Amino acid sequence: MGIATLAHAELYCPDLEASLEHFRDTMGMYVRHEEDDAYYLAAFGDWQDYTLILREGDTWGCKHVAWMLEDEDDFAEFQERIEESGYDTEWVEAGAEPGQGRALRFEYPGATPEYWELVYDVDRAFDTVEEEHKPRLKNQPARKPERGAGFRRIDHVNFNVSNVAECTQWFQDVLGFNLREEGLDPEGNQAGAWLSVSPLVHEIAFVAPPPDANVVDKIDHVAYYMDGGYRGELERAADLLRERGIEFVGGPARHGISQAHFNYYLEPSGNKVEIFAGGYLIFDPDWETITWTPEDGSDGFVWWGGKAGQHARRQYDYIPTDETDWSDEGAEHIRDRYKSMDREEVEADD
Repeated sequence: MGIATLAHAELYCPDLEASLEHFRDTMGMYVRHEEDDAYYLAAFGDWQDYTLILREGDTWGCKHVAWMLEDEDDFAEFQERIEESGYDTEWVEAGAEPGQGRALRFEYPGATPEYWELVYDVDRAFDTVEEEHKPRLKNQPARKPERGAGFRRIDHVNFNVSNVAECTQWFQDVLGFNLREEGLDPEGNQAGAWLSVSPLVHEIAFVAPPPDANVVDKIDHVAYYMDGGYRGELERAADLLRERGIEFVGGPARHGISQAHFNYYLEPSGNKVEIFAGGYLIFDPDWETITWTPEDGSDGFVWWGGKAGQHARRQYDYIPTDETDWSDEGAEHIRDRYKSMDREEVEADD
């Protein structure tokens, strides 16, 4: 009984077509379903039919995240747990999302995303991938794309919340997640938490941004795993992004937490994406939470590859209220630059 893995994430995209072009053509994802106001995509190694939903919206952000159950009978147990913890649940009929059976939507102590889902019956990419995209490798759902960077699979989601400890404890007590690593602030409060239900270091993270940042109680990023490390496909992806004028907000560098190589950037609608490569897996059944304190300095966030202060500022899109209003200088806020960019059209490979 329990949650097996991260199923998918849904992002709001004010420039939906530009975001589609980015994930499809620059990052090499496959489009599995289309609606008037949404696209459903998957990386070549995602076993689910899709793991990313791009939904038209007025501003960037996250609508929902779904988790895959180990067994269909687990729905009842989790519904009881969630409601006993004081939060509402709602059943969603099969077919509300393409290729998905019934789902259980629910709330939790945090302010973002709008809601979570538990799912079980979803189409598998092994069964739905078009014939021309099937690989020779029988243990891989889709062919490694010949265009773009080539995300392998969804890895994790990260949310900026004002109540890290409360959200973290709720995910442990109610949903059965394991706290793998945590970061404490100078007062000893939990300022960051990295949790998982699998051997991955984290499938979800909760982080407290500076209180006057522009991203409090909003998604920080969605992360996709990429083969190779710093001197591998991540570096090639960085070149592709820069060729297209994509803004980096951290990396390429290496985390101490998770030990993964990373690169953060903003896709055309303003959502932050992390390219995630390497890292370690946890197989120890008696794993004890790793705690990072201020005495560790910047080692947790940036082990090497960049200055922690610069990364933290960019990571949280941090613009204190007493600084210059750059809009007066004719400059766009970093999250809104897509509004004034002359986007170079990149044609998809047919």
